[in-house]
Amino acid sequence: MAYIDNELIFCNDVATAASVTSEVLDIGLGGAFVHPLFIDVKLTAPVTSGKVETITVQSSATAAFTAPVTEMSVTVGASVNQTKKAATLAQFYAPIRAGNRYVRLVIAGNAPTGGKLTAYMSSGTAVNL
Repeated sequence: MAYIDNELIFCNDVATAASVTSEVLDIGLGGAFVHPLFIDVKLTAPVTSGKVETITVQSSATAAFTAPVTEMSVTVGASVNQTKKAATLAQFYAPIRAGNRYVRLVIAGNAPTGGKLTAYMSSGTAVNL
C-alpha cells in the first residue's frame, strides 16, 4: 500500500474531460527529490463514453506556468478497461529534473465523460493482484 501525502495530490475525484489540468504542486526550491517519487493516475469511477489517452507531466519555475516544460508523456494502455470499473491508468517514476519547482499533470483523451480522476505522487506504488 502506498502512503499518500496530502501535499502531493494532483487531483482527487475530478470529472474526466477532453483535457484536465491538475492542481500545481510545489516540490520545493530547486525541484529535486531526496527520494524517488512515483506518479499514480487512476479512474476512481469509470467513464461512460470516450477514454483517457495521455498523461503529460509538466514542470515550471513559476506557479503560474507561464513557460511550462514537458517532462514526459505517458500513453494509457489500450488494454485498460475504462468503462467497466475503477482502474489504474498509469504508474510511473516522476521524471522531474532539478531546476523547476512546480509540477502539474495534463490528462487528455478522446472526449471521456462520466468518469472521475485521482492523481498523486508517492514514495511507492500499489500493485493490485
